[in-house]
Amino acid sequence: MLIEISGSVGQGGTNTSSDVLAVKQKLAELGFEFFAMNGHVDSGLIAAIRLFQSILAGRSTVGSVDGRIDVGGKTLRFMQSANAPRWQTMPLEGTGFVNFEAKDRGDHHDFGTNWLAETIIGAGKAYQKAFRSNKPDAAPLTINDVSLPRGGDTPDHAGHETGLVCDIRLPRKNGQSGGIKNPNTNKAYDRAAMRAQLKALHAQPLFSRALFNDHALIKQGLCQWASGHNDHAHFEIRPPAPKGA
Repeated sequence: MLIEISGSVGQGGTNTSSDVLAVKQKLAELGFEFFAMNGHVDSGLIAAIRLFQSILAGRSTVGSVDGRIDVGGKTLRFMQSANAPRWQTMPLEGTGFVNFEAKDRGDHHDFGTNWLAETIIGAGKAYQKAFRSNKPDAAPLTINDVSLPRGGDTPDHAGHETGLVCDIRLPRKNGQSGGIKNPNTNKAYDRAAMRAQLKALHAQPLFSRALFNDHALIKQGLCQWASGHNDHAHFEIRPPAPKGA
């Protein structure tokens, strides 16, 4: 749905009722439905706009954005684009990957952008073809925390607020994942599988970087050291350029 607005909508905007409703309808179409569907500006609408803008900026946190959609501005142009980000749950499983987070009923970090979902699906297929097709007992790419249902601040992570970041459980040689505290010393850790998973992620068009403290894989240029990333890996994606509507 293409929309036209006569004035700015959001924090400090003109906020004509018909414009506000049009913006809400478009955001809801894209999955950012955090508000009552009417012509009034509310905190849910501001949160949705700020999340959307932070995604476009490629941030891992909801950052210093203005929370306003301007006529002819970048936010409105990307909202109208053919590849505008959609907010959704992450895929449950697929070729080469499983979603551990989706099975954890006590945690809700399973929401993010369709861009991230497509990256996970693509990496799973690449990992399956390059590695698991010859080693079917190897652990699948096992994803864990992404973002909360409405994005934003989470006490579990310093980032993970915008649906552009995903954690990975570490593969074990018995085909399972998790429970590895130090990949540099734990003999149960399957470095070959992890190497193949990171290579599969690097092959995805929106992949940005991976954080993981495996000294050997860091030397191979597959990941970077970061505090707190001994027992899991973390990867990030960047936003694509907008496509014509």
